[in-house]
Amino acid sequence: MIRQFVVAALVVTALTGAERAARANGRLPATSTITFRQGHETDIAVGLTFGLLMSHDGGASWQWMCEDAVGYSGAYDPVYAYTASGALFATTFNGLAVMRDGCTFEPTPTGTAFVSTAALDPSGLLYFGSAQIADAMHPTADFRIYKSLDDDKTMPAGTAAAAPADVNVWWTSIAVAPSNASIVYLAGYRYVPAMSGSGTVRQHLLFHSDNAGATWQALPITDLTLMANSRIFVAGIWKDDPAHVYLHVEYIDNTLTDAVYVSSNSGAKWDEIRRKADRIGAFVVRGPEHQHDLVLGTIKLGAEISHDDGKNWTALSNAPHMGCLVENSAGELWACTQNYGVAPAPTDGAGVMKTTDLTTWTKVLRYEELTHAVSCAAGTKQHDVCDPVWCGVCQQLSCTPASSYNCPVPTEAPATTPPTSKGGGCCDTGTDHGGTLALALSVATVLRRPRRRRGSRCEVPDDPQLRPRSPR
Repeated sequence: MIRQFVVAALVVTALTGAERAARANGRLPATSTITFRQGHETDIAVGLTFGLLMSHDGGASWQWMCEDAVGYSGAYDPVYAYTASGALFATTFNGLAVMRDGCTFEPTPTGTAFVSTAALDPSGLLYFGSAQIADAMHPTADFRIYKSLDDDKTMPAGTAAAAPADVNVWWTSIAVAPSNASIVYLAGYRYVPAMSGSGTVRQHLLFHSDNAGATWQALPITDLTLMANSRIFVAGIWKDDPAHVYLHVEYIDNTLTDAVYVSSNSGAKWDEIRRKADRIGAFVVRGPEHQHDLVLGTIKLGAEISHDDGKNWTALSNAPHMGCLVENSAGELWACTQNYGVAPAPTDGAGVMKTTDLTTWTKVLRYEELTHAVSCAAGTKQHDVCDPVWCGVCQQLSCTPASSYNCPVPTEAPATTPPTSKGGGCCDTGTDHGGTLALALSVATVLRRPRRRRGSRCEVPDDPQLRPRSPR
């Protein structure tokens, strides 16, 4: 074991900071989330497996921030919430962080208590779920749901959604009804002692509140197919009916297959409407102006649309390979797509694409066209940590930094640099970059596992935010 660790450490040490950033701590470069600023949707935050991209012109240009500037590391994807004031919140292992000045993510009044999910209500109030176990830094465990009334500038009040005796809860999603801010749905899971008396088992949690989170009522889950590895997410709510709600359940066969469920009576009864032998990373419930159409997407098995609330589905032709899907107020659908193809999914030639008609998809973000990192003052992590590696990150992504960075011209491209092609990136053949890169990826994941959750029964590598997801 010691020998294996030493070899692994040598491999990681040999990588430059730029290579580690671009290779995403164990994952190939990919888009994880798309978050619009509420009420100002030309401001966009795109979560990546190698940091964060910001646009303030509707996606015409992008600037990069590294993971250190946001405040996380490892194979983890923060949940972002972007308020009308311009505050961008991110769930990190050092607590909920917020960036108000465009440069620095700072702690919120909740301190370093870990937060696993966050969401905004229609008026912009911020909800978030604490998932903090008791440890040396936090003598008291905290699994409450918080709601901030002032953009989280002062300590918000929290309510208990699960039993006080819980010792390990992970909240997967919070969703507030667009037409009635009093209606809130909450999903997650906790670990309880196994009936055998040895170890723990996962217990799934699903709640409903009709008073804006002041109190919570458990919802039945007997209609759902749930296995040991399953996770429940609130996937969407009708814009004009808070009782019409959808769930996305991962791993209903314990290993591969996901399913979508619908309820028309606030979760009292659930019906399965679709299952796919792939991760359903993309799911959108459209508004009454689109007859409440449902759009579902996967990376490997294509995308589909239903015009009758999931009773029948039609394949979408020419759709990209989707890892997430969100709709803005203008009715545009924006998708996390495959900038670099990974077998068996070929490249889409872009990391973000959008459509208005589900037929024609426009490339919004191509990693190869990035030119700038976010410009910040000396003394910020963005300036001191991210800027120095931007030239190398760009080289790894096959992009060309702006001339102001004075990047050296490489005499020879690294063996693992994504090849430039008309298709839009690496892996056009459906292959990876070989054994050396694969080893580096796996080693980086192991050695940079987030420290805050170590020792928890709810190990971070077993949690949903470790893989790209659509914001809920």
